[in-house]
Amino acid sequence: MTVIYLINNSLTMNNLVFPDKDSLEHKREKRILSIEGEEASKKLASNKDLQSVQEIYASPYVMSIGTAKYLAQKLELDINIKSLLGERIIGELGDRKIRMITEMQENDFLYKLPGGESLNDVKKRMLRFIKILLNQSSNKTIALFTHNVAITCLLSEYCTKGFNLDNRLILNYQDEAIVDGTWDGIDIIELVFDGNELISIKRKK
Repeated sequence: MTVIYLINNSLTMNNLVFPDKDSLEHKREKRILSIEGEEASKKLASNKDLQSVQEIYASPYVMSIGTAKYLAQKLELDINIKSLLGERIIGELGDRKIRMITEMQENDFLYKLPGGESLNDVKKRMLRFIKILLNQSSNKTIALFTHNVAITCLLSEYCTKGFNLDNRLILNYQDEAIVDGTWDGIDIIELVFDGNELISIKRKK
């Protein structure tokens, strides 16, 4: 069995003022964890489900690396940085709000802005990385530090889709809500594979 933990930390600083010349993607890549996010990451290192982790991977975003560092230190493991785990590239946002684009994309996985990714694009690269892991690290326990949209896109391959009263995408696996349209603090979702076949999905936190 291969066990993969998908981990996201949404506790980032929102009062950062970047130079105007910085692109939206550059700003998002550089966002750091808030004090609460750092504390939550420290606690994560003691999570009982993660003590058997043998490999750690993180997106290139500062927030993902910052979340992974405490577990990596405790388990004495390297953090392998992989661009395939990065957050969705928004593209040319203009005067539109990210929330509005997110809702449009959740209703149409093919929709994307110029220079950006659709949710289908994100799903394809996340699935590509999962397949690499299942071939190269089979029968191991692995932690992937990534992002809420990237996790949602990956899980959409295995879950049934629906929408809540706020028109936000929800994902269910065997009648259990795995993604409910909200992300609060650190989220941990466990995927178990037998070879290349998915056996179970559980929301652990």
